[in-house]
Amino acid sequence: MRESSKAALGGIIAALSVSMMLITYISPVLVYTAPVFAGMFLLVIVEEIGYHWAFGTFAAVSLLSIFMIADKEAAVFYTMLFGYYPILREFICGKLKSKILLFLLKLIIFNAALFSALAICNYVFHIDYSEFSDGGKILVVFYIAMMNVILFLYDMLIAKFTLLYKKRLQKKIRKMFK
Repeated sequence: MRESSKAALGGIIAALSVSMMLITYISPVLVYTAPVFAGMFLLVIVEEIGYHWAFGTFAAVSLLSIFMIADKEAAVFYTMLFGYYPILREFICGKLKSKILLFLLKLIIFNAALFSALAICNYVFHIDYSEFSDGGKILVVFYIAMMNVILFLYDMLIAKFTLLYKKRLQKKIRKMFK
């Protein structure tokens, strides 16, 4: 693929991802779902161009999200959790063969990123998580457990989307960006 085609594809994916992040204005529920789907667009870049371009596109979308999106929590969750995870997942799944080691590595990476995202939301953007203190420690444990369930659902969604992309869309994308 020519450099101009790579740049065009990267720009289109970045625009789609930022557009997905912009829909967080519609409903507070989209704070978690918009970053999930915005991150999945990066799989196209991983498959067609490679990891370096995918991380570059991720960085661009992260910066644009932090500066343009009013909902800073969604921007932080994209940047710290859901944006880079599809790229990293493809990379580590290709390197590690042990399913147990892969599972543990994903769990460690995700939970470190989750706690970092929550800290950034709380201390940098002053997002109030007082509802956690109202519910006690059990609510915090429940939230962390649910976010880990979301990780595994996201992981399965990425795997299914990758298969769908390879079967249905890859030939069309390659034809458009020769």
